[in-house]
Amino acid sequence: MIDTWAATVAPGHHYVAGAKLRPLTLGHAVLMERIGLVEILTRLEFHAFVGICSRDYKAGMKWLGWFLSPVGQWYYQRKPLPKAYNQALGEAMAYLVQSQQMPELMGSDANMANGAKWGAPTLQLMRTIGLSKLNYTPSEIMDAPFGQLMWDIISFNEVNGGSKIIHGALAEGLAGLDELTKQQKEAANESKS
Repeated sequence: MIDTWAATVAPGHHYVAGAKLRPLTLGHAVLMERIGLVEILTRLEFHAFVGICSRDYKAGMKWLGWFLSPVGQWYYQRKPLPKAYNQALGEAMAYLVQSQQMPELMGSDANMANGAKWGAPTLQLMRTIGLSKLNYTPSEIMDAPFGQLMWDIISFNEVNGGSKIIHGALAEGLAGLDELTKQQKEAANESKS
């Protein structure tokens, strides 16, 4: 887990199809949400993804105006991919997956019993927690690395009695418990036969 944490919270720049992308930020996620970019399946979606993730939030907002214009749409629909289609999209997916690595969690009894549900979008909840509890400022949160913000929120939650990050002895104990449960089920099935 330590390797996952370090790679997520301090990723450095990432290259996708030759384009140098910044670490995924909350601002990137918000801009992709704004244009409905959920999957990267087409040439236009790939160029939108690279255009957003290669800039900071403010520059990305400005670029998005150009991208969404009729001339921008015409240009990017015709602009070739810098690599083979599958390779370019595979690199884009690898970037997104690496940028959002999360620890395995175990919910607290209080949260499980209450069935915590929220109506606000997840990105807004993350922004609100970052601003109100983690001392991010409005000017910096939109350029905060996405993975770092997720880990900050989860760690803050754990410190305050919420979900526990499963690591070390706890992870080993839970794996042992899973194995014991599996053995008991197998033994029960064998005795029925």
